[in-house]
Amino acid sequence: MNGTSNKTVAEFFAGIGLMRIGLENAGWRIAFANDIDHDKWQMYKDHFGDTGEFVVDDIHKLKSSQVPTVALATASFPCNDLSLAGARHGLAGAQSSAFWGFVDILKTMKLERRQPPIVLLENVTGFLTSHNGQDFENALLALN
Repeated sequence: MNGTSNKTVAEFFAGIGLMRIGLENAGWRIAFANDIDHDKWQMYKDHFGDTGEFVVDDIHKLKSSQVPTVALATASFPCNDLSLAGARHGLAGAQSSAFWGFVDILKTMKLERRQPPIVLLENVTGFLTSHNGQDFENALLALN
C-alpha cells in the first residue's frame, strides 16, 4: 500500500477517540492523532493512555512531517457549519473550514509521494446539500 504499514491510521480531528475505537475494533492501528482541543485530548488520554501519537494543535499549523506514512487518513472535521442544525455557512464557515487544513496536509503528503491511499470523512446530515451541493463537490474535487 504505497510503502505504508498495513492498516495504520492518521486520525485528524480525533476528539475523544470515537473513530479510534471503531477502527481498532476492526484491526487498525492509530499511528497519529490530532485535535485542537486540550479537554478532548485529556479524555482521549484518559481512555487510551499517553502513547505519544496525539498532537494537540490547530490543523492549519500542523506540518506534514509530523504525520507518519499511513494507509488511512480519517477526518471528523467540525461539522457545525454544514449541519442542518447549524448556521449552514458550509466549508467556508469558521469551524468547518478546518477541512481545508486537512486537505493541505494530504496535498503535501502527495507531493512527498506518501499520501494515504484511503481517506475517510465523517458524514454529517447537511454535507451533501450545503450550498446546493457545492461544498460536497468542492470537497471531492480537493480530495481527488
